[in-house]
Amino acid sequence: MFAGDLLGIAWWLTGSLLGLLLALIVRKLPVSLIVTGIMLGHGSHGLMITHQQTWIDEIACLEQGSVPTRTKLSGVILDTGSRERGPYLLKVTHADRLPSGVRVILNTKDGEQAPLLYGDIIEAEGYLKRIEPLRNPYGFDQVQWRHRQGADLTFDVYQSVTPHGVSSLRTPQRIMSQWKTPLREKMTAGLEQDSDEAQLIRAVVLGERPPRSSEMVDHFRNSGTLHVFAVSGLHVGMVGSILALLFWLTRAPRWLVIILTIIGMTLYAGITGLRPPAVRAVIMASVFLSGFLILRRPTLINSLAASAIIVLLWDGHQLFTPGFQLSYGVLLSIALLAGFWTKILKPLGALDPFMPRLMLTPWQERRLTWREWLQGVLSVSCAAWIGSSPLLWIHFGIVTPIAIIAGIPLMLMVFGILALAMLSMALGSLWTPAGEAVNHLNAFVAHATHSTASTFASMPMGHFERNPRQPKNGRIIVFDIPDGGAANLIEIGGGVLLDSGRSDHFRYHVSPTLQHLRIQPQSLIISHADAKHSGAMKECLSQYHPKQALIPRLDLRSPTYRTFIAQAQTSHCQLITPHLGQIFQLDTDDPSSTLEILHAPAELDGTGVSDDSGLVIRLHWNGWRILFTGDAGLITESRLIDSGIDLRADVIIMGRNADDFTGHQAFYDAVTPRVIISSNQPFPEHERIPTAWKKSIAEQGIHLFDQQQAGAVTLTMKEDNLVITPMLPTASPYTLTR
Repeated sequence: MFAGDLLGIAWWLTGSLLGLLLALIVRKLPVSLIVTGIMLGHGSHGLMITHQQTWIDEIACLEQGSVPTRTKLSGVILDTGSRERGPYLLKVTHADRLPSGVRVILNTKDGEQAPLLYGDIIEAEGYLKRIEPLRNPYGFDQVQWRHRQGADLTFDVYQSVTPHGVSSLRTPQRIMSQWKTPLREKMTAGLEQDSDEAQLIRAVVLGERPPRSSEMVDHFRNSGTLHVFAVSGLHVGMVGSILALLFWLTRAPRWLVIILTIIGMTLYAGITGLRPPAVRAVIMASVFLSGFLILRRPTLINSLAASAIIVLLWDGHQLFTPGFQLSYGVLLSIALLAGFWTKILKPLGALDPFMPRLMLTPWQERRLTWREWLQGVLSVSCAAWIGSSPLLWIHFGIVTPIAIIAGIPLMLMVFGILALAMLSMALGSLWTPAGEAVNHLNAFVAHATHSTASTFASMPMGHFERNPRQPKNGRIIVFDIPDGGAANLIEIGGGVLLDSGRSDHFRYHVSPTLQHLRIQPQSLIISHADAKHSGAMKECLSQYHPKQALIPRLDLRSPTYRTFIAQAQTSHCQLITPHLGQIFQLDTDDPSSTLEILHAPAELDGTGVSDDSGLVIRLHWNGWRILFTGDAGLITESRLIDSGIDLRADVIIMGRNADDFTGHQAFYDAVTPRVIISSNQPFPEHERIPTAWKKSIAEQGIHLFDQQQAGAVTLTMKEDNLVITPMLPTASPYTLTR
């Protein structure tokens, strides 16, 4: 059970008892309802996580060793993934040997499976196993995220899945989700689909987040307005305001305007995927507006409390999500503090007490109206900033004082983008050229919005970020890359990235670490010229603008490697093909930190075998010696021994050779390592650590970090010792002393 769940249960129990006591004292109906909601919420969430834990326990009983559980199950598709091609969120209705009613992540075979749709009823046979834990530092924690969606297990099918029906309960949402594609096309028709303007329009209207590498994301984040990229309460409220204004202009009665507005907001939330923030906003707005239908003046706090009870009864996991905490934290802060800030900012919109309002000229009246409006929005903005800042700092490590000011013009511009997008979709459905004309106007507004966000983001003291902890003497991170790939970060001096993995592996496993640590490597090293080692190096050129790159040789034929060579030669990145024994200094302040070349492929005749045509490098780091052998096998190891070079090292960081044996005894006799960090992939077979080799290493007294069990491994210094820390709890840290 997650620590957050245990903490949540403790809070539910404490809140229930205190709330019940308060209800008995004050004897107020709203308080009693809140207490009832808290107690019901506790029970609902407790039952939910107990049911999820039951599945985990059942799987643990059925599993034999590390073999996944093969089973047959049926269920309904609840989510189609960010690309709408999976992984899918499946609600299980029946499963062999297991209880029903829980959610799992359905993984289909890429390229062999037609996309499944929301609401599809499917039957499949495959393997159930736990979701893989986070294996690299600061990456996206799938276990935590999926747990909050109600799923703790994955289901890998071994053949394509064919739907055999559609859930009638989910048919309305399925229909609304199918509207998304034509509407998406209409709102950006006539624009370059990959342009910043088109991406921003889709982000504002549909919640499609631009690529991670886009500077636009950083600009909105640093201006404190990144929430415009998620369909949240802000967007639902804006759509509701636009619809209410249109219905009001038709002279419809108020009760009809309210009902149609609620229906319109619900349709908008459905079209954008019924994401939790949008659903919360629709519930909150419906509760608030319903007060007018029964001729009662609603209050924000009462509506907030009532909607929170409904949301938590619907899904208790919401309490632990940043989105829920920010939504209700901000609105609660506005409800409690907006009046206070209105008093503080009263002089901004106050009229001279000696000047009767009737004596104002039309120009003075307009100025006073503008000042009163500015006082109101600033009061709300200050209150919202106070409510959001602590949560933003806790969850994301950033606080943005500039958001108090930036939010005012940017929210008006976002409102304009939404309104123009709705107008474009309406006109484009009748006459395509009219819709395209509105889209070009909207692109201008989107460009102005991005420019405004960029200006606010670049203002001094506009935002502050939590600085990551930097070890005094640097660190080395050996990433755990799938499929036998490799990537290593040497955080010494300006930073060195030794291999990168494939492009997709770099994006998911390496880039988040570099972003969190705010490292832009000044040097790149490619040990092997294949996609598993250098596939993402071309992206590193454009993202980090390194000064130099060490490469094995120029004539290797890998397509990704050739692309990197061509781009480096035009991007002011110096290409270096090192020779045997060449030494490179890493830190000008520490002459002892150097890289030494022990195997130089440029000096070999012919092209050689792929895995034995790579660089072998030894790092000298404050008296410690770290040997990076890459995928070297018996051929390279024999060359190193025959070279007569002193090969001694404290730690070996290695992969597996595709064509030959890796790590023979004579080589280890020459290196005398105390620790080996080795990749280990179950498939293909040559990427797997042989059992006999592992036993031999243990008999020699060498401590092995098997990355299948350890995940990524980080090397740091503590006093004069070398501390080696695995990412996964299945392996224990190890300390080397002099």
